[in-house]
Amino acid sequence: MTTTSVDLDHLRPVVTAMVRQYGGPAHDIDDLLQETWLSLQRVRFDPSRGDGPTLCRVVARRRVHDYYRQAASHGSQCNGGKTDSLEAITAVRGDSAAVGHVDDDTRRVDATDELRQVLEVLHLVQHALGMDGERVEHFLRLHLIYDGDTTAASAALGVSAHVLRASARDVIALAQVVRAALEAPDDAPSIVATVASVPSTIGRHAPAYLGAALEAGGVTAVDVHALATATGTPFNTARQYWSRIRVLARAAAWTFQYKDHPTTDHDQLFPGGL
Repeated sequence: MTTTSVDLDHLRPVVTAMVRQYGGPAHDIDDLLQETWLSLQRVRFDPSRGDGPTLCRVVARRRVHDYYRQAASHGSQCNGGKTDSLEAITAVRGDSAAVGHVDDDTRRVDATDELRQVLEVLHLVQHALGMDGERVEHFLRLHLIYDGDTTAASAALGVSAHVLRASARDVIALAQVVRAALEAPDDAPSIVATVASVPSTIGRHAPAYLGAALEAGGVTAVDVHALATATGTPFNTARQYWSRIRVLARAAAWTFQYKDHPTTDHDQLFPGGL
């Protein structure tokens, strides 16, 4: 099993059932699917001990359970409805504390290693894409200090949960597509196929949206109104999807250039270069 072969859609029913069991909001489902992908990056798969899908389900269940356990722990630190400051929480837990247990060094190291693996990939493209440093910082603090607890992190950082959740999803999706490009076979790789491999809604829409870009003569020639009509998607939704897919396609193209491996669709998607 490789990171690109993990099909999170197969895990969605598992995560959905557990989120409902804990009484969590619907938006936690997509967040926890992404968290599961992150967790799987540091799991070593041994085929002699079981099959890949079972391992993925076990990791997903554990991730959901830990998420709500930690959310409850963070909630107990609120005084009069006001969460402790980021600085205070960081000082109590240690500079890189991952969860609500002050002396849980093992979990802290695991979380740090998990982030390092993702960031090793992100650093390849961060400057090339002009990535927003503030967004990266939000992501780091969310995952390193709060271990994915968006509610507690947003209160302490002074950022809305919606913005913080979107930031985390964008950064994780970027890591996913770059990792997929790095692991793609050398024989005629495709930018479209690489972006489509991202285990999320964006990945599922990528073939249609990038297919429209191929027909239009490149990503800069796409008419979002025509794209919305062709895909049967509301204009604002199509615009948001296209904005994210375009960035991921550019990240994949840049990564293939970094590897010095030409793709079958680079010139059609980016005729004027990156």
